[in-house]
Amino acid sequence: MHHARADAPGQSEREVITADEVAALIRMTPAWVYAETRRNRIPHMRLGRYFRYRRSAIEAWMDALEEGPDQVRQLPAGGPLRSSRSAREAAEVRRIT
Repeated sequence: MHHARADAPGQSEREVITADEVAALIRMTPAWVYAETRRNRIPHMRLGRYFRYRRSAIEAWMDALEEGPDQVRQLPAGGPLRSSRSAREAAEVRRIT
């Protein structure tokens, strides 16, 4: 089976990753990622009983955390995102979920 490379143009923006991959990316435990996901503090999508995460949304969320609390807002279907991308990301999260 052939898989597209994650670094292909436009591919990384659409890349969907697991909680274990999020945990490795942010150097936290998978249990912490799941707990924060259940509290809607991390942008995510629910696929049945599974959680998945868009890499670009996680990176935007991390950027917003670095910029401070004024740059973070809670989305109805996910976690906090940077305000400059919030409309586009919020629409994407709502479209997916």
